[in-house]
Amino acid sequence: MTKLSDKYLTFDNSEGLIDKHLEEMIIDCFNKNYQAICDFFNYGELRETSIVPMPDYDGVAATYTETAKVIMSTKYYEANKLDADSLTHEWVHVAQNYKNFRPGWLTEGLADWGREKFGIYNKEAGWALPKYNPKHHYRQAYRVTAAFLCWLEDNVDPKLPWKLNDSLKKGTYKPSIWIDFTGKTVDMLWEDYAKANS
Repeated sequence: MTKLSDKYLTFDNSEGLIDKHLEEMIIDCFNKNYQAICDFFNYGELRETSIVPMPDYDGVAATYTETAKVIMSTKYYEANKLDADSLTHEWVHVAQNYKNFRPGWLTEGLADWGREKFGIYNKEAGWALPKYNPKHHYRQAYRVTAAFLCWLEDNVDPKLPWKLNDSLKKGTYKPSIWIDFTGKTVDMLWEDYAKANS
């Protein structure tokens, strides 16, 4: 049986820059969650993607959305050999493929929302969404925004993350779209989130 990784993933680790067990975990994640990621974020269309280990990259991982190329820092993964689902975050970016990635906080928040929803090894990596903290703000992006989106999904509109992604895909996103979708501004929704979790 052909696996998704056979057709849609190029991952050359022939130089052994990435731990073999982590490589297997990453491929397992891809085979288990890439279809669901593309179903949600790209209307079901699967994009071919590649992973390139980079010894001189100082971040964690990054995606070039036009080419669907993902680079991963060998230094980071030497110290975090179970963080396969950091690539799940990047595959969300591959599927998002927005013409305009602004607002960045929402793009990254949706990517970590996707990691929370579709991740396979988050627990093994010690990765989880944070509980609300008064020092948080939805514009902090990543996990903070993702936790907010999960709360909105559970308490305001279960289709809100999909609607937000859809607006970003179509280039129709604007700040007032929160009112269109929920009847409230994003700041009002954040206040509701803060009150509910304080």
